[in-house]
Amino acid sequence: MGSILTRDIYGWGTETPRYLNLEPWIMNLVKKQIYGAVGIIIIVVFIYAARDVSQYIHFSGRVAACCEYEKSGIMVNLAGDENYGGIYFLPQGVTVHDLFREATLDDVTGFKDVDLDRVLHSGDRVVCDRVRHLIAIEDVAACIRLAFDMPVDLNKVTQNELMLIPEIGRKTASKIIRFRKEKKGFFGVDALRRIVQEKRYNRIKDYLYVGVLPLDREKL
Repeated sequence: MGSILTRDIYGWGTETPRYLNLEPWIMNLVKKQIYGAVGIIIIVVFIYAARDVSQYIHFSGRVAACCEYEKSGIMVNLAGDENYGGIYFLPQGVTVHDLFREATLDDVTGFKDVDLDRVLHSGDRVVCDRVRHLIAIEDVAACIRLAFDMPVDLNKVTQNELMLIPEIGRKTASKIIRFRKEKKGFFGVDALRRIVQEKRYNRIKDYLYVGVLPLDREKL
């Protein structure tokens, strides 16, 4: 606080008492400090998350972008074993035995009906149940497929899983599920044109595929 030398119509020299209002400057400084602290927290969380995810993902051979999985290799999820479970990127044509060898899971004695020579495909989930001594092969969850830029089966995906796809909200997802029930399944992704507009169809079609055909062969 104090007097400030100002200039009026008569020139310099008029002394006008004025109080300095520091409150806006202080508030801006506090905001910048808060934003900086939040930014640091986000970076730390990202680093720790990346470290944890890297322990869960295993690569074999050349690492490729997820969108190239069909050309360069496959993505397989090994589950049921906390020591060896995770996401594995493997070359095409690998078998269950190749996956176990890559995971250093050599002790499979006692498992029933294990087809170690079965060829794995991208999106397979191999579950090792050591309690019942069984090995099952199923599809990975839709959320994992979408996270790795892989389409989901239009005849198996749930309403909540559909809502993970951009441009599909609750209303659109409900229409798709209702249409699937009424028609007893989809025979092709292009049937979505009867549910959504062409622009939206073009934006969502690459997220979906038809892998399991319905038993009723009546064409949609």
